[in-house]
Amino acid sequence: MDKIWDVIIIGGGPAGLSAAIYCGRAMRKTLVLEKKVFGGQIVLADIIENYPGFAEPIVPADLMDQMSKQCQRYGVVLENDEATALRREGQGWRIDVYQETLEAKAIIYAAGSLHRFLEVKGEKELLGRGVSVCATCDAPFFTQRKVAVIGGGDTALVEALHLAKFASRVSVIHRRDQFRAERILQKRVFQNDKIETIWDSLVLGFQGERKLEALEVHNKKTGRIDILPFEGAFLAIGTIPNTALLRDIVELDVNGYVVADLSLATGQPGLYVAGELIRGNRRQVAIAVGMGVQAALGCEDYLATLD
Repeated sequence: MDKIWDVIIIGGGPAGLSAAIYCGRAMRKTLVLEKKVFGGQIVLADIIENYPGFAEPIVPADLMDQMSKQCQRYGVVLENDEATALRREGQGWRIDVYQETLEAKAIIYAAGSLHRFLEVKGEKELLGRGVSVCATCDAPFFTQRKVAVIGGGDTALVEALHLAKFASRVSVIHRRDQFRAERILQKRVFQNDKIETIWDSLVLGFQGERKLEALEVHNKKTGRIDILPFEGAFLAIGTIPNTALLRDIVELDVNGYVVADLSLATGQPGLYVAGELIRGNRRQVAIAVGMGVQAALGCEDYLATLD
């Protein structure tokens, strides 16, 4: 792998790949670093129904595969590697990866986010043994079984609807008395006879010896604690931004998200951000794509000042 680049993009999800397409088309020597799977977390989803330009639902993995190929068409290099350190040196940036250091005139940081956990007893011990963070991945294992989804946003209701195709019963456990999800998702959940809601409730723990057997659920209004039998539990309670490398470089809010304006510039010369790690993001593929394009255009304006 070459060590000197015009642009290095950290993160190969929708935002990073979209930025790469525009950087490549601008004839910039561009590298995308992705530590896991190109396409990001969206490739774990079942379908995308609201991406503009597709009248019928599209498989996320197919869409991301096409974006990856589009990047390569414009000469972008896609590399599975993890950035472990980022620092400004001279007129450019240095990025540490596995066993070497790379240099770039500009950086687009689009590293996405990680699943959030409840941090309660039994959660980590039973992860992969009944506790899951991906219904699309694991739903078939729970055919005709009773499962719970923990959360109340878009992701939680999408997970519940997908699980309802397999499970005998799906209980959505939410800490509030109403969902935060899109109305169309709420309507579908409320109309699905296989899905029930457990309002105003917190999961205090996961029980089971070798596999999940029950959840300890606390009702905030009544104070009652019940042990409810479930064979599967799916966490959908949000994410944690992958911004550790930016902690001492750019402004972050109290939750670790990057504070950025419409330009997606960070205040650091040649450093741009895009995607789910930005404060106020809506976790939509279309928005991530737009952010990637915006960051790439800003990056090109910056590089033009160096030519």
